Amino acid sequence: MTSANKQKVKDLLIATRYGISASEMKTVIDVEQQDALAIIAELKSDGEDIQSLGEGMNPEYLVLYSIGEIEP
Repeated sequence: MTSANKQKVKDLLIATRYGISASEMKTVIDVEQQDALAIIAELKSDGEDIQSLGEGMNPEYLVLYSIGEIEP
């Protein structure tokens, strides 16, 4: 995991209003799914306001994530 990838994931999570899953990040910003999940966990531990939709009901890689509120 590079700091460039961390910044790309953070920027994408800030930009999305509807959330994005880790499984989509390879296509959108060329960050592998497992790296994206690790970065999301790191951002949470850094205190970022990571919101999620579908957590506990879906596999981790299909949960929608965003920094800030997810619009329905």
